[in-house]
Amino acid sequence: MEENNTSQEIELLQQKIEVLTSQLEYAKKQVSEWTEANQSLSLNAAEARAKNQSLGRGFLGGLLGPKYRRVVRTGAAASNAAISKEVAQKRAQIADGKREAQIVVRQIQAELTATKQQIKELTSMSKQSFKKDVSKKASDSLILLQKIKDAHEAGLLTQEEFEEKRKKLVADI
Repeated sequence: MEENNTSQEIELLQQKIEVLTSQLEYAKKQVSEWTEANQSLSLNAAEARAKNQSLGRGFLGGLLGPKYRRVVRTGAAASNAAISKEVAQKRAQIADGKREAQIVVRQIQAELTATKQQIKELTSMSKQSFKKDVSKKASDSLILLQKIKDAHEAGLLTQEEFEEKRKKLVADI
């Protein structure tokens, strides 16, 4: 009966491992998404800055003169400052989200490791218990075999009865 309980515990732990593995994949995906969001933010900010840099140049800048270009550059500098401020805020949010996702990953990994260790311990205990049971059964069978031999020698069992019982005990060992 104890062996059956151990088997059920191992089965439940294996199911838990499947669930934790699925959760771990999802958590790792979350970390990856935060990383991609940071890369996308950097790319978008660089593109916006590059667009600001190109303002006031070209045909229109040459046509309208240096005052126009100065005003446009001042506006571009203010726009770049606003972009930098927004990027800094978003990076902080992304860093917090990524940090939280990484904590979840570590927690799931720790729980997964502990669950796998529990399975190892249960399996080991089960094997030890099985070996003890087999050893005890073999020892009991040898004692019983000796008693049957003594009964045969005392004339209580015929040769056929002795051989039949001996074969059965040896098969059980």
